[in-house]
Amino acid sequence: MLHLPGLRADGTCPVSRRHTVWKQFSSALGPGPAYPAIFDERSTLHFGAAVFPSPWTGQKVLWIVGPSYRGPILIRGHQLGGSWWVGFDARESDPWSEMHIRGTGEWLGYPSYTRVRGEGCYAYQVDGTSFSRIIVFSAAP
Repeated sequence: MLHLPGLRADGTCPVSRRHTVWKQFSSALGPGPAYPAIFDERSTLHFGAAVFPSPWTGQKVLWIVGPSYRGPILIRGHQLGGSWWVGFDARESDPWSEMHIRGTGEWLGYPSYTRVRGEGCYAYQVDGTSFSRIIVFSAAP
C-alpha cells in the first residue's frame, strides 16, 4: 500500500530536495539509500524527449543505490492530487506498475524510465527491508 503525502494547502507540489549523493553521479532526490537522479534544480522531471505509446510520456531516470544498503528495493508511485499511477520502463509497451532493484553494498546505478500521464506532482514510494521513503517530484514538458 502506498502512503503518499497530499499537495500543500496552497496546491503546490512538496518536492524533495535535490542534492549530491556521490561525486560520480549527478544530483539526486531523497534521503536514500535509493535515489532517483536526472531531475532539474527544481526537482522536475522533464518529459517529451523520450517517445512512448499514448497516453504515456516520461523520461530516463537513473536510480542510484548507496553502499549502506544490501537487499531488495521496491519502487512504486502515484500522482499527488490526481488519479494516475507512475509507470516504469517497458519503453515499447505498457509500463510496469512497480520496479525492483537491489542494493549490493556498493554504489550502483540502475538506468530506467519513469512514465507519467502528463504535467503534475508525483511521488515515488521506495521500500526496502529496513526503510520506506517518499520522494516527491514535479513533471513538466
